[in-house]
Parts: sequence; C-alpha cells; structure tokens
Amino acid sequence: MASREEWCAEKLTKLLKEDLRISTLNEIRDHLTSVPQNEASRTANLLDLPLVFDCLNDSNTEQIDLACEVLSLCMNNLNLGESTNKYSLPLERALNHPYNAVKLMALKEIDRNVSNEESLINICKRVSLLSNIIRCIGDSDITVAKEACDIIVKLGLFSTGLKQLISNDVMTVLHEVMSISEVVRLRVYEVVVNISKDSEENFTHLSSTGLIAQIFEELDSNDVLLRMNVVELLTQLGLSRHGYNYLEHNGILSKLFGFIDDNEDPTLVQICEPGILKFFGHMANWKPIELLSKYPKFFDRLFSNIESGDLIIVGVSLDTLGVIGLTNSGKCALQSTGNKMTYAIKTIVKLLTSFPTEVRLRALNCLENLLAVEEQKNDIMQITRRWYGLFGDDPMEIILRYAKNPFSEIKLSGLGILRVIADQQWGQEEIRNTPGLVEFLLDRNIETVKEGKEAKYEIVKVLSNSTVFDQSTLKTFQDFVKEGPFYVHAVTEVAFENE
Repeated sequence: MASREEWCAEKLTKLLKEDLRISTLNEIRDHLTSVPQNEASRTANLLDLPLVFDCLNDSNTEQIDLACEVLSLCMNNLNLGESTNKYSLPLERALNHPYNAVKLMALKEIDRNVSNEESLINICKRVSLLSNIIRCIGDSDITVAKEACDIIVKLGLFSTGLKQLISNDVMTVLHEVMSISEVVRLRVYEVVVNISKDSEENFTHLSSTGLIAQIFEELDSNDVLLRMNVVELLTQLGLSRHGYNYLEHNGILSKLFGFIDDNEDPTLVQICEPGILKFFGHMANWKPIELLSKYPKFFDRLFSNIESGDLIIVGVSLDTLGVIGLTNSGKCALQSTGNKMTYAIKTIVKLLTSFPTEVRLRALNCLENLLAVEEQKNDIMQITRRWYGLFGDDPMEIILRYAKNPFSEIKLSGLGILRVIADQQWGQEEIRNTPGLVEFLLDRNIETVKEGKEAKYEIVKVLSNSTVFDQSTLKTFQDFVKEGPFYVHAVTEVAFENE
C-alpha cells in the first residue's frame, strides 16, 4: 500500500497530464471527503496546490468546478494565514478569473483567513491582493460582490485594515470601481457605512476621504431611487450615536423630512416616504423626546398617514408607530401629543376590520407594541391602561375577536396583545373580569397549531404568578404550567366483555 507521500506524488504527476486531470481531481476530492479529518489535513499539507490552481486555466467548466472544490477542501485544512501566505499570487489570479465560481472560491478562502488578526494584517500589506478584492465589489455576480464587500468590511473594522483602505493606492481603485455603475457605487457606500457606524474613529477616518460627504451629496440626485437607497443607508448610520449627531448637526435630518413635506413633487414623496418614515422611526425609538421636540411634524405625518389611501404608507406608518411606542420613553413621547395619539389609536382600531390581512397584522402588532411595557412602572402602566381604554366600550371583546380568529396568523396577533396586557396588573384584572376568558386560556382542545398552544401557555405562565386571582384559579394556572404547553389529557376506556 502506497504511503501518504507516494499517493500525493502520484496524483500531482497525473495532474501534469491534461487528459488525466478530471479523473485525478475526482480521486483527490473523493479521498479528502472520505478519510477522517486529521488524515485529510495531513494529505492537504502534502499536496502541491499550485498544480491544482493550474487546473483553473482551462475552458472546461467541469474541470474548473472540480479544481475549485479540491482547492477549498485543501485550504480549509490549512492553518489560518497559511493559504494567504503560501498561495497569495494564485489566489489573486483567481480573483480575476472569468468564471464566477473561481472568484468565489478565492474570496471565501480569504474571508476565512481574515478572522485571524495576524493573517488579516498580512493581507492588508498585499496592496495588489487588496485591490483585486475591491474590484470584485464591482462584479456583475451579486454573490461574488457580496463576498468581497463582507471581506472589506471585516478588514475595515481593524485599525490596520482601515488605514490601508484609505491609502491613496487603494482609494484610487475604490473610485475606479465606484465609476462602474450606480449599483456598484451603492455597494461601496454600504461598505463605508458598515465600517463607519462601528466606531467614531472609523467614521472620522472615512470622513477624511470625502466618501461620507459624497454619500450625503447623493440626496440631491435627480434619481429618486438612488435617493431612496441612500436614505436606507443613512438609517443604519444614524443608529450609532456619532452617526446620529453628525446627521443632526449637518442638517441631514431636516433635509430628509423636507422630502416627504414637499408638495411640489408627489412622485418623490411617494417613493421616498416609506424609507424616510422607517429612518425617523428608528431615530425616534432611540431618542423619542428629542425627535418630537425638533420634528413634531414627523409625528403629525405619522398619525395622518394611518388614514391614507396608500396601503404601503399605512403599513410603514403602523410599523414605525409601533417601533417608537415599544420603549417606555417612546410611550411618554407619544402620550405627550395628547389628542393626536388618542385619535390615532381610535383610528387604528376602527380601521382594523377594513384593512387587508397583511396590513391588519401590522396594525395588531403596532397595538401590541403600544401596550407592552419594558419595566413595571406606574406612570407607564397608566399610559398603557389609558390606551387600552381607547379601543372602545369593550376593549377586551375587540382583542378576543382576533385571539379567537380561525386564521392562525391573526389569532397569534390577538394572543400577542393578550400576552402583553397579562404582564400588567390592570390587564390581569381585565382578564379576571371577562366572563369565559380564563376558561378559553385553559382550554387545550381549541388550539390546533404549535404556535397557538405556546402563545396561550405563555399567557397562563404569566398569570400563574398574579396576585389578582383567587387561590383555586391560581392553582389551576400553576398545574397548567407544570403540564407544559403540549399536554394531552389521557382518556381511559374500559372494555366490557359481551355475554
């Protein structure tokens, strides 16, 4: 039996013969996937991979695919940093290969290595390799481009990598790539934002290159779709404290709101409003009181949109209102609008039956967020109790209309609202005082889907620690919890022998 060294030497010799390459690559692949991990690792370290890389220089796609598979198997068995040190030139050539699978193979191997700081630093020193990774951002294949973007972001999150990325040589390549198309330019902007939002230091470094300012300039573009995409990116940037401060201090927030307050260009408003509403919603989730004081018209817009004839705008506005109202500070900000918030809740409840299912689910989720509490604070629970009372003369009847709905998605949304009010004493009192509701929650036979059983179980679990129910009911709740969400009562049958 041939030794491991002899086996490897034989396969490499065969790879030199063009007509034996496909069969030999198959043999290598099958061997590496069939032997134990430690044996595969030893074999991979003995194989001379440049000969396998040479198999990529062919028009036969079967051979190319096999070579990619063998290379991936072999390099995955090398220590981190080893492949990018030993095979940096073949990997770099692979990044320029006309076949996408080859570029993807090389990028995935580089991506594996950037998880190690030492190998990441070595990659950053290879300006030519780094430049070719950046060129892959401009690839027509979205999978290749995304992999390249991910690598550059990972590099940029390290100070060594970021310094190399903003060097003159690399920036020249980056601008070349950006000139390919608007789509590619947006990919680069996304990379810049993902690195910038991580820290103020990163943001400052990238600002020095002019790239941040260039992103903001796109807000003046005549291309409405481009503006919409830039708004999405700025949402991500604004979630960081330093990003938010920059947007605020440089008038970007005012500019964004101006887009949806522009009565002269209804097309711009229609296309950009959903993204801008989401943007302000995320900002308001973080700093609701501040945003309300500076942009009260945004809240007015949000409330009025609920009655819009545009269901896309209605859905986004409901989502945004729910995001703001999820936090305690958001609830306080919304409550401070007084009659406006009162009217908004009454309108949502009134329109529930007329909304199509998808929008109705978003409306129910919005109401669930508004009634949920982060902490058991009296002032917050006073707000949620007041909002609950705005549902109508019999708020629980409206909630149960959805909690008992035969359609599982709607039922789960209704049970979700029950769950958040069960967390609060006033909600527990409402549940206790509603005839038949405790029996409904304890009835295991009604629910037919796993999610419904789990949702009811979570409600009963909360109620089992309540102080508003009598001891007998509490004992029933506690027994229910001990039995678990999927308990099935055993049925005993007695057979009688016929005479």
